[in-house]
Amino acid sequence: MAHVLVIDDQDRTSALCQRSIPEHSYHGPARSWSEARRMLRRYGRRLDVVLLDVNFDIEPEDLIGLDDPSNAAALRKAKRTQGVLILEKLRLSHPDLPVILMTARDDLPIELGDAAEEFTHFLEDDDLDANALRAQIANIVQARRGQEQEGPIYWGNSIAMRRVRGLLQTLAKGRLPIILGGPTGTGKSLIARHFVHPHSQRSGAFVTVDLSTLPDNLMATHLFGSVKGAYTGSIADRKGAFEEADGGTLFLDEVGNLSLDAQKMLLTVLQEGIVTRVGDVRERRVDVKLVVATNEDLRGMVREGTFRADLLMRLNPACTVTLPSLAERGLDWVKLLGFCVERALAGPYLRELVTQYTQAQGMPPCTLQISDGDKAPASIQGVIQLLFPKRSMALIRKHSWPGNLREFSMTVENALLFTFAEQAQVGKVERPDVIQVRPRLLRDLLRENSTESSEAPEEGWQAQIAVRPNETLNKVAADVERQYFTQLFFAHKGDFQEMARVLMGDPDCARKVQLRFNQLGLKVRELRSRL
Repeated sequence: MAHVLVIDDQDRTSALCQRSIPEHSYHGPARSWSEARRMLRRYGRRLDVVLLDVNFDIEPEDLIGLDDPSNAAALRKAKRTQGVLILEKLRLSHPDLPVILMTARDDLPIELGDAAEEFTHFLEDDDLDANALRAQIANIVQARRGQEQEGPIYWGNSIAMRRVRGLLQTLAKGRLPIILGGPTGTGKSLIARHFVHPHSQRSGAFVTVDLSTLPDNLMATHLFGSVKGAYTGSIADRKGAFEEADGGTLFLDEVGNLSLDAQKMLLTVLQEGIVTRVGDVRERRVDVKLVVATNEDLRGMVREGTFRADLLMRLNPACTVTLPSLAERGLDWVKLLGFCVERALAGPYLRELVTQYTQAQGMPPCTLQISDGDKAPASIQGVIQLLFPKRSMALIRKHSWPGNLREFSMTVENALLFTFAEQAQVGKVERPDVIQVRPRLLRDLLRENSTESSEAPEEGWQAQIAVRPNETLNKVAADVERQYFTQLFFAHKGDFQEMARVLMGDPDCARKVQLRFNQLGLKVRELRSRL
């Protein structure tokens, strides 16, 4: 059973759902944004999905986004798009709550609802409308509940990743190829191997080829095979990747590196389902689910003449699945940390360090668990808690992660290796079940991993200062400093670590900055109330 909030100025949707889809619990209808906001506060995390009408025929004072109620055109527009305006408000407080926009109008651009999980067009037929809503609600709830992690893939619970997951689950079962796009390090090879291939329900092997590592003259042989004597050094017949993957899935990474000759041969395979080995005339039929990955613009490569337009069409560009960057996924960082810790423990070196630590502390074998905050957590039998203080979590949240999941996983594993290596050097401690991952260690790791040039000077933060006359130069200087510190406080939302980074190049000097605030007579509590 799902908890569904209905936001609609009419009773029809609520009545339809309660009559035809009784397996869920419905709240509302909320007939305006003010009513919806009260219900969102009341039910909060219990809600699984929102059904949101687009058109609201309500009083002008209840409409949001209406500046001039006397303007008839503006009033009509506010009513026709009220649901989209409500969705924008809802996203601020509940960014990951699934929303299904509903309308019976045929003159509303559907792209207005891009922030929604789904978009339903009602047909004025209760049976058909109920069937459509039932399927949409079921798909959303299934993807939302308990499916943040699947094997070595961490999906999270953001709208973007739920859409990606649902689309891939459908495309995996079809016969057409799939293009995985997105920045480097977003998990394209993991998803191909551990999600697309299992969901394709194919019994054959999963075969992967990284085209960025193959010279042009070996691509055709590697992909399509060769016969004895086809080229110098060819002493026996050999299968290519397509034959090895027959009945299964073939993953071609960095497909933009494919040579033009190999592109022509790949096009033949996709069109005819047959492979001809290099130097052979015999055709061999293959049945392969093809998944390709790239972080390049294939359409741009077609315009430049480096990628064949007919091949791109055969690769099914209409169903390209673009994986969002780590920064765009709205992640639960604590859960992602736990996921990466589990992966890191699969390696023998970290597991050995943990074992050495527990033995030195006279502890039984333990599992690792993530905790965050500045207070030592309560003890849990058989568990070592990795404590990430607020400063450590702030560094994780603020880092841009240009290498995405690959960079994040590597940073977490390195942090654990260094942390346990340090702990192995100390004697017995009072709380061996709690190990702090220090902010300075994380900051050093992130600095070392950064690809940005350290030689480029950082542009200084600028403030607008008014120099006002006073009795002494010291008072003038103090007034200037107070203005500067106040503007810096507001610019960085009261984050003294960020202010210390700007002023002293070291976030750990935050305490010094706060003491200077006090010396200048600035009241932190008063300034925070103005944020």
